[in-house]
Amino acid sequence: MSASEPLVTTEDTQHFETVIIGSGFSGLLAAIRLQKKGFDDFILLERSPELGGTWQINSYPGAEVDIPTGLYSISFVPFPFKKSFAPQRELLAYTNHIIETFGLRKKAKTNCTVTSLTYDEGESIWHVETESGEKYTARFIIDTSGVLANPHTPKIDGAERFAGAQFHAGHWDHSVDYEGKRVAVIGSGCSGAQIVPAMADRVSRLTLFMGKAQWILPRSDRSYSAIERYLRTLPGIRHIIRLLFFIFYDIRFVAFRRYPLISRVAPYMKAHYRKRLQKHLEKYIRDEKLREHMMPDYELGCRRVIPSNNYLPALAKENVDVDISGIDCITPTGIRTKEGKDIPLDIIVYATGYYAYSNMKKALTFQVNGVGGRNLNSEWETAAISSYKGITMSGYPNYFKVNGPNTGSGHSSQLSYMQVATDYIVQAITAVKGDKSIKAIEPKKELQDAYVAEMREKMDKTVWQDGSTTAFYRKNMTEEVTSLCPEPVTGFIFSRKWFRLSDYHLLK
Repeated sequence: MSASEPLVTTEDTQHFETVIIGSGFSGLLAAIRLQKKGFDDFILLERSPELGGTWQINSYPGAEVDIPTGLYSISFVPFPFKKSFAPQRELLAYTNHIIETFGLRKKAKTNCTVTSLTYDEGESIWHVETESGEKYTARFIIDTSGVLANPHTPKIDGAERFAGAQFHAGHWDHSVDYEGKRVAVIGSGCSGAQIVPAMADRVSRLTLFMGKAQWILPRSDRSYSAIERYLRTLPGIRHIIRLLFFIFYDIRFVAFRRYPLISRVAPYMKAHYRKRLQKHLEKYIRDEKLREHMMPDYELGCRRVIPSNNYLPALAKENVDVDISGIDCITPTGIRTKEGKDIPLDIIVYATGYYAYSNMKKALTFQVNGVGGRNLNSEWETAAISSYKGITMSGYPNYFKVNGPNTGSGHSSQLSYMQVATDYIVQAITAVKGDKSIKAIEPKKELQDAYVAEMREKMDKTVWQDGSTTAFYRKNMTEEVTSLCPEPVTGFIFSRKWFRLSDYHLLK
């Protein structure tokens, strides 16, 4: 919208200094940081009926985090977690604890799906439109909508004719009782590897339709006693535990970046993990053809590693079948495989992941319209996915994105990245508000271009970009890596620790 054509603000439009889109951990972090600065004029817009983001939505059987809660938590909000890797219900309880502790429920609006953001150059404000017709205006937009919020459900011939229940794991239908039923799980990534063990003992028969092989490694998980739970919340002990986890997981980054010395060691590391996986496959998987299929032919780390102690034992159960031939079609009564076998089913579960930044039509769930009629959706779809530090975008003043391009973690806790990004954003807002002559800021185009080039150069040295396999973190599944960050968390922190107003065009 040009300066000569300002949008009209009507009486039914609500104005806030800041609109935060999303109420997952990053949205809550943004709200808390604004509050700590005394910036209370904000609202959280959440499209779901309840607050909580990922762990409110992803409630499938077996759902749990694959990073220890000593690190997968907000550094300044302790919680007495019951085990090393918290299940969904406990993570949701933690999320609600954060919401109540900081009084954020009264600052939020649920069932509010944003459909478009449009920048008004004449007024230097953003106009926010929603599916329900409610309208908002804001000086600042903090977009924390998650990249793992848009489920990918494959189009399979005949799906519409299936007489039973079918749904995506990310939108689990809890009204469907699967006790004693015949269930198919399509997909064998992280969610599939959690769902199968959780359901195997409760269904009459479970068939897993397995795609590409995954690196499956055991993990150290245990429950905490009541005393240990208390001790782990104490400041000194909690921070030491967090630091140790932080160091351990950030050191793992060397396995994904092709450093000269590590490149010489990598073949030995891969051989070591291959032997470990082969040993476990021989222990649990009786079928030789399936064992061969389950051994990855790509480098460790090209796809997200599955840390699990109960997935392979579940596949060995008598009532669990694994199909690797592929799906020909879905029939009214079940699934027909490419080998011509008809499998009768009551329920079909799609454990087929999310779009993230692989499909740019799905990456942004609403239209983002910037200066001069620019549209971020079409720009990211047709050209390189550009941003500055994965947080701001040239041509979109005062628009800040958490979990933006190339800010995802492939080796550590995503919450560490969220904390850094939200701190940077609130620093930026503080700087703009501190100078009354500044209406808005946007990153300098030359700095953004240099940043994108630097990210591409770093990414070319990682197993993610070099890998030949398809993955959700790549544009169109096979092209540039769009989701993951080619820096360790320490690098991400120091490159965004201090906000510099000199990096931005000042719109006055």
